[in-house]
Amino acid sequence: MDRLTQYLVLLLLGGVTLSVALGDAHLAYVQPGFRPLLLLASVVLLALGLIGVVRERSRPHSEAAAAGGHDHGHAAPRVAWLLLLPVAVVLLVAPPALGPFTADRQAQQVVVPEDHQALGIGANDPGEDHRTMTLLNYSLHALAADTRALHGRLVRLTGFVTPREGGGWYVSRIGINCCAADAVAFTVAVDGEQGDLVADQWVEVIGSWAPPRPHPRSGYPEAVITPRSVIPIEAPANTYQG
Repeated sequence: MDRLTQYLVLLLLGGVTLSVALGDAHLAYVQPGFRPLLLLASVVLLALGLIGVVRERSRPHSEAAAAGGHDHGHAAPRVAWLLLLPVAVVLLVAPPALGPFTADRQAQQVVVPEDHQALGIGANDPGEDHRTMTLLNYSLHALAADTRALHGRLVRLTGFVTPREGGGWYVSRIGINCCAADAVAFTVAVDGEQGDLVADQWVEVIGSWAPPRPHPRSGYPEAVITPRSVIPIEAPANTYQG
């Protein structure tokens, strides 16, 4: 890989990074807050690549030919071609957001802190008879020693369908702190049969608290909701929860 090719690879990497950052594709990899950093990185890559290409193209042909015999030490090793692999992956087989496979294998036990206060869950959504909650927030209340905050209340949860070993299913979400590499899964068991719902289908579950049940493999208590309604919905642009 000669110098000109190296600069062209930088341009390609910068262009792909910019394309990912400008749309919603970056949400499959990182938190929304990292978008400015991706934009900055793409601008730097494009600038370095463009400056390098202009510099190489502006070199006199005779100078380039004379330097050809002495430029081998500046050539990048063959392994540098591996830089094109992430470009090919993004362009050809852009991976989807993490889903049921991750949820089944990286579900985390929700441990309620000892000092957890049995506070209310807040007022219902405007004009509705239910309260929208994240899966983690619902689990903290559902697994607490004092669950009175959920008694007599309807809760709305959204997520994708994950089959449950031994029967039933989960409404699931993937949570990330930084990027998809540190992903963990939050799940709430739905008290009912999966029926026609398919894995990875996004749903809205409105229901009420039910007593915890043991996880089918690990035995720790998992939050449960008794559904009043289960409605298929479109997946959100950002499928992860921070």
